[in-house]
Parts: sequence; structure tokens; C-alpha cells
Amino acid sequence: MKLLERDELLTSLQALLRTAAAGQGALLFLEGEAGIGKTSLLRTFADAQRAHLPVYWGACDPLHTPRPLGPLFDIAAQLQGELQTALYGDGDRLRIFSSFLAEVTRPPTLIVLEDLHWADEATLDFLRYAGRRIGRTHALLVASFRSDEVGPSHALRLVLGDLATSGAKRLSPQLLSVAAIQELIEDRDIDAAELHRKTGGNPFFVTEVVAAGGVGMPATVRDAVLARAARLRPSARAILDAAAVAGPRIEPWLLQELTAAESGSIDECLASGVLCAQNGVFMFRHELAREAVLDALTPTHAMSLHRMVLQALQMRASADLARLAHHAEGAALAEAVLELAPAAAREAAAKGAHRQAAQQFARALRFVSAPTVQRAALLDDYASECQLGGLVPDAIEARQNAVTLWQGLGERSRQAISLARLAHALVVSGRNAESEATMRSALALVENDATGAAAVVVRRWAAHLRMLDRDVDQAIQEGELAKAAAELLGDQESIVHCLNTIGSSLILEGRVAEGCEQLERSRALAEELRSDSGVASAYVNLGSACGEVYRFDLADNYLRRGIEFCNERDIDFARLYQLSWQALVWMYRGRWTEASGAAHVVLAESRSPVIARITALIALGRVRARRGDPAVWEALHEAQELAGNTGTLQRVALMQTARAEAAWFEGRTAEAASEAAAGVELAVRKRHPWFASELLFWCWQGDGSLPGGIPEFCAQQPFAMEISGRWQEAAGIWRALNCPFEAARASMEGDEAAQREALTMFETFGARPMIERMRYKLRSAGVRGLQRGPRDSTQSNLAGLTTKEVEVLGLLSQGLRNKEIGQRLHRSSRTVDHHLAAIFTKLDVSTRAEAVSAAYRMGIISARAP
Repeated sequence: MKLLERDELLTSLQALLRTAAAGQGALLFLEGEAGIGKTSLLRTFADAQRAHLPVYWGACDPLHTPRPLGPLFDIAAQLQGELQTALYGDGDRLRIFSSFLAEVTRPPTLIVLEDLHWADEATLDFLRYAGRRIGRTHALLVASFRSDEVGPSHALRLVLGDLATSGAKRLSPQLLSVAAIQELIEDRDIDAAELHRKTGGNPFFVTEVVAAGGVGMPATVRDAVLARAARLRPSARAILDAAAVAGPRIEPWLLQELTAAESGSIDECLASGVLCAQNGVFMFRHELAREAVLDALTPTHAMSLHRMVLQALQMRASADLARLAHHAEGAALAEAVLELAPAAAREAAAKGAHRQAAQQFARALRFVSAPTVQRAALLDDYASECQLGGLVPDAIEARQNAVTLWQGLGERSRQAISLARLAHALVVSGRNAESEATMRSALALVENDATGAAAVVVRRWAAHLRMLDRDVDQAIQEGELAKAAAELLGDQESIVHCLNTIGSSLILEGRVAEGCEQLERSRALAEELRSDSGVASAYVNLGSACGEVYRFDLADNYLRRGIEFCNERDIDFARLYQLSWQALVWMYRGRWTEASGAAHVVLAESRSPVIARITALIALGRVRARRGDPAVWEALHEAQELAGNTGTLQRVALMQTARAEAAWFEGRTAEAASEAAAGVELAVRKRHPWFASELLFWCWQGDGSLPGGIPEFCAQQPFAMEISGRWQEAAGIWRALNCPFEAARASMEGDEAAQREALTMFETFGARPMIERMRYKLRSAGVRGLQRGPRDSTQSNLAGLTTKEVEVLGLLSQGLRNKEIGQRLHRSSRTVDHHLAAIFTKLDVSTRAEAVSAAYRMGIISARAP
């Protein structure tokens, strides 16, 4: 079939390749619905380049559990160099990624990664890595994906957002016109207009129907594929069935093993257009065609073919475990699945693909239903991988089932360990009361065993829960006891955990340097043990604990490093929680646009744990409140609902202070005092100087009250200094902590010069509630000659967009063209052009798509906000 209406796309690809060859490499995302012609376009373009430069092609497989780093294995097979060595080596991902860039980008190179909508998390992490570095190479990296399978919560959508500011390009093939369809039909007796109506112009649908001759126009593509397959001789159809099961890419030797195929039968499949030969393998011309053939197989025939594929692959020493497990499941071979799937899970976990590891454990669980030790152990492994991958509800359910099984099997020690781990999963889901009850049950099972292996694990988790509930003295004491017992047993994993608990508690107690030292020891030991979860947990608590005690310089650094670590290893739970804290840290440091953007990323992710959602909602609510934006209480009411259920200080105090501040901005002083007072008793009882002093500060700001007075342990906090009128000292501390908004707020109580400086700072932030308060206070004091600040319509966003420009952006995000926007706003197209030019300048973008992306990222368009 001819490639129609794609000249402009080919020209764009050629231009990007020329630029890359000159030393400005690029990442291009080619997106479109299934069957839009992405593969055909890329093959045509790649074929035209092969005589001039190297072309490397890798693809993701539509397996139930994708092969980790599958596209890199494809490319490594073509290179036969350092990349292959790294992939089959110790699994060090950074070595793999850097080897890839070193090998494929020395000369001008074209690299294609196909079907990223099926990518495993390790491959997506590679894409993040390469996307940020490709600009320094001579390579054009093209990544294709089905846009209709990448929804708002798809993992690839986050990658697209992460790389939006790294210069990544986007291209989208369009549906075929009636004229193009008529050209494809040529002299066949097919109605082009009717075919366009039935197919919507989808090139795959169109070409399949045209290739079938248009006889008895099929209602679906499946019918079109099977109609063509039905015309093959039995021997050729057998090849097609075997290829469908073995695919999506079928090695020639494998097809020969499965069918003892004669070359004539293979040629018949190729001639039919259903199969094609590409890069030394056979493949279906369209994946949808393969799926149609698979659906038509009887269950017994499919099982038989899966069994044959499995046997053939097992004869090869280099067979991929994920692929073997896939075919073992298809063959319904329980024993093989129970051997291969857990092994594939551990291999995936070692490569940082924890979500794929969870899927492999789930596969194994489907084949063992009896209440056995094997099933209970698999449930525990599955729960651990689910929690790392951000699937906390699934982790809780699996862990609860494991507890029940261990109890029924009489395995008290393993039941206790599962209960202790379950308690932590409940905490991160905001179910603290259940967590405490669960931990009490775990401790009861090891009550008479102070130093046994199970007792050490349970007691280390018990200490960790005390830290999370901010009983820091008790956490340190219990953590030290558990660590001593672990050292006697040589339990390195427990030592890592105890150091984490002790270090976090020391930071929260105000001994920041000591605490960081303990957590760094925990992180270093976890790295030696190759424990992704241990390293991630160290980063989580270094960042969040330092943030909680206002050491934002340290927190920012640790969170950045921790997020990068988790990004590279598919640890979504820790990544999302750290990102929520990064939003909060950026809010305090005056980086409101970035804070809002980070919060939105967390809230848009379905896998975000409850504790991450609470923190992100608080950060977003406070940014909105400080700017005077709408939807403040939408965020803070949800935060209250989630945090209130936890009953724990670190959630409740953050939520109550945010609500008190927001109420005070709106002039509802009594409500501000009431909100703050609700958390004072708990913060004072836990002796938390930062939480207690801020809550008391908002009580004082609200109605002048100080429930119980200012405790001695809060006296040197800047909040307490503001209460006692020591505004200069408070402002100095806030500046040293790099909290410009708080410094300006303290300076409001100073002389005229300090107040003018505060006003300037508030105007810089576009903090309308404080601008209004400060102006009123100065005018009431008789100050004249105040310069007018930015127009109200531009104060709602740091990009300085006017209300009309924000309206234009909103319509632009709906896909409207200039003429349609003009009609909606009753403006001429020329006026809309002027608005767009201003928007592009203020957002520092050059295209409409980049403008919309920037607007969502910066929180200017809040339609996606919760």
C-alpha cells in the first residue's frame, strides 16, 4: 500500500535528523491512535536512511508483564558490544543507560523505540535518562506510542510531562482523507466515502479492508484480518496461528521449530500482507491483526501452541524469563509458571522494574490457590513489590491474605512479620488506628521472644511506627534495642531499617546533623546490600524530616536526589511521596509555580499513596491561598478529610496550619484561631517545636489567644518571636531559612521601611491577600505615594498573564483554532493572534502545544486540579 498524506511528517523527520547530525540530537515522540500508521511512517523513513547512517530499532512487547528494558535488548543484539555486556551483566541500570548512549550516538544515528505504551517501567526510566541527554549527541531518537492507550494516569504520561521542558518534540500523523482512501482503492469496487465513514480514516482499518477486496465489508478490523487469514492454505494458516502466539516478533528459527514450515507457506503469509519480514524477524504488519488471530484460536489450540513455544525457547540458554513465564501461563503449566514467574519477578526487581515484578508474582499466585506456605510467601513478595510500585491497596489486601494463611498454617513468626509490614502499609494509607491495632497483634506474637529473627523484624517496625507518630524518644529507644539484637544476628536489613528510624527521630528532635549522619549510614549500607527499598526510604526520611524542621536547604537536596533515584528504579510510592514534600518545600521557599506543578503531578497520579495526596493538597491549598487564587478550600477540605482520619501529628498539624492561614487571609479570624487550636494539644504533647509554635501563632493571629501559653521548647522559634513582637529577629531567621514570604510577613510589624520592603516582596509573589493587608496598613498609618502594583488580572499567576490571556489559554487547551477562539470571545482573529503572541512571550514557548503544557504545569489552567 502507498504511504499517503505523510510528506509533511517525513520532511519534519528529515529536518530533525539533519539537525541531529550537526550535533544537536533530539528526542521525538510520534503519537497517534492504534493503526494511524506510525510504524509504516517510521519504516519508510528508516529505509531511506539506511544507506547513509546506522539505524537501530527496538520495540516493546504487548505481554501481560513486559520484558524489562526489552527495546534495549533488541538494539543490543544489533550492536554486539558494550551494551549487550551491560545488559547481561550485574543489572546496573546507570551502566546500561550510559553504555547505550555511548554506543549508538558516536556517528549520526537514527534510533527507533516502538510502542512505548507497552513499555515497562525500566524502559520508561531509560527514556527519561536518554531524553535529558540526547541533545548532546548526534542522534535522533524517535519513540512511538498509541495515544488512545495513554490516559491521564498512564506511566508514559508522566514521562511526557517530565521531558516537556527538555526539548522533546511531538508529531502526530493525521487520519486519511476521502481523497487518500480513493487513491488507495484505485479501481476496486469500494465506496471511498462509505469506507471513510466506517473507518474514520484510520489507515490500518482502511488498508486491511482494501487488501481484503472490500467484499462483504467487515464490521470490525478483526473480521477483516480473519477474512484474509481464511484465504490462506492450511499450512500457511498454521504458520499464522503459531506466529500470533509466539509474537509479536518471531525469530525464523522459532517459527521453523513450531511448524516445520516450508518456505512456500511462509512466502504465502508474507504475500498476503498479514506477516512481514523486518530486521531479521517475522512480525505481523499490525499488532491488531495478531490480536485478531489470537482471539480466533480455540483455547486448547492456543495452549498447545504456547507449550510448543515454551519448549522451543527453553532450549536456548539466553531465553528471557518474562517471555518464558508468559508462555508457561498460556500453556496452563502450573509447575512451570511457579518456577519461572517468581524468577522473572526477582529479575525485574533487580533491574528496577518493581511494578513488573509485582505482575510476575501475581501471575504465580494465579496458579497456586491451596493454603500453602508457597502461596503465603508469594503473597508477601507480591505485597512488597506492590507497595514499592505505589499499588498500596493491592499490597494491603495481599498482606492481609498472607497473615490469614500464616495463621492457618501455624507459622506464628511469619504471621508476626506479615502483620508488622501490614501495619506500615496501613499507615501510608492513612489508616493509623488500624495500623496500631495490627502492630499490637504482631508484638503479641513475639512477646516472649526478645532477640529471635522474627522478633527483631517486628520490633524494628514497631519502632518505626513510633517515629511516624512522632513519639521520637520512644522510637530512638526501641530502635536502638532492635538494632543491637539485629547486630547479634547479623541481620543487615534490620540494621538498615533501625538506622533509618533512629536518624529520622533525631532530626525531628532537632539534632539534625546527628540524624542525617545515621540516615546516611542507613543509605550507604542499603546500597551495599543492593536494597532499593532501603535506599529509597533513607532519601524519603532525609527529605521529609529535614523539611518538617524547616531545614529546607537540606530537604531540597535530599528530595531531588531521592526522586531521581526512585525515577530510575520504578519506586513510585517513594517517588510520589517525595514529590509531594518537594511541593511543600518549594511552597515555603517561594517557588510557588514549581510547587503547584509538583502537587498537580502527585494528585493526577492514581498510584499516589494517601500520605502523598495529603501533603500535595496542603501545598497546593497554601499556594492558592497565598496567591488569592480560587479553589483553596477544594484542596484543603479534601486534605482535612484524609488527614483527619489519620489522627497523627505530621498529617494533622500540616493540615490545620494550612486551613488556619487560609481562613486568616480571608479575614475570618475566629475560624483561623479555631482551626489552629484543634491541633495545639497534640503538637504540644508530642513536643514538636515547629508544629506547636505555628499553630499557636495562628491562634494568636486569629483572636489573640495562646492556649496554654508558649511552651519553653518553642521559645526560640521564629513563630514565637513574631508573637512576642521580636519581628526583626524573626524576619532574620526566616531569611536565613530561605522563607521569603514568612520574612515579609514578620516585617509587616516593623517600621515603614520594613513594611515597604514587605509590600515589594508580596507584590513580587503576586500574593494578593497580603498586598491588600499591607497597603491598608500603610495607608492607615498615613503613608502616601505607594506605587500601584500589578493589575489584579495579572496577580493570579506568576507568568503575568491577564484575565483575557488566561481565557485564551483555556480555549487553546480545548483544541480550538484562532478563528474559533475569536468567535467564543467575540474578538477578531487578529486580536487572538496578539493575545497568543503575548502568551508565548510570557511563557517562553514557541508553539500552541508548549503553551498549553506550560499552563498546566504552572497551575495557570486549573481544570485538571482536584
